[in-house]
Amino acid sequence: MKLIAITPELPHSNEIRFITDILDAGFDYVHLRKPDYSLPQLKEYLSSIPSQYHSRLKLHSHFTLAREFNVAGLHLNHRFHDIPEGIPGNLSLSRSCHAASELNDLNHYEYVFLSPIYNSISKRGYASRFSQGDLIEIFKQADTKGKIIALGGIMPFHMVQLSRLGFAGAAFLGYLFNDSDETGLTSKLSNIKTIIKCYNL
Repeated sequence: MKLIAITPELPHSNEIRFITDILDAGFDYVHLRKPDYSLPQLKEYLSSIPSQYHSRLKLHSHFTLAREFNVAGLHLNHRFHDIPEGIPGNLSLSRSCHAASELNDLNHYEYVFLSPIYNSISKRGYASRFSQGDLIEIFKQADTKGKIIALGGIMPFHMVQLSRLGFAGAAFLGYLFNDSDETGLTSKLSNIKTIIKCYNL
């Protein structure tokens, strides 16, 4: 399964070290989701992440920074959905989806997020929108294969079910970033790797 982490909207006390630890643990990407950051703020934030990790980072906003930094790709959403001119053409694209009806033209994307699959950890009151039956119907469509990443309330013990349903991977936010110190993060990353190894995900 593809493993993705998404940064919290608000600053985390140990955020940069968490990002590097997550990528060192084998995650495919970290998405930089900072909707309230200005362009200079996001540039400073990105500059604070060691450059060797930039090729596994995806931007959720201020896409023009892809001209200056060797990022992996861009994530499209309702606020930032247009790709500016002059952006390198080799960047991978992803986008957010919140309903089965939005799962179209998937061939344009490396993957898409579908959320919330479970009740959100980071957003109170943000409850699951999909029954197991809904998800089974979604994955009957041929063009969804290998394209949909589960987001929303994801915990390690969900990963086996997600894989069996047909999800290409899982995106973690609250589970990873709700800890304030590296000890807790290390334990959680170990839990994820154990599940992957035990079930050959």
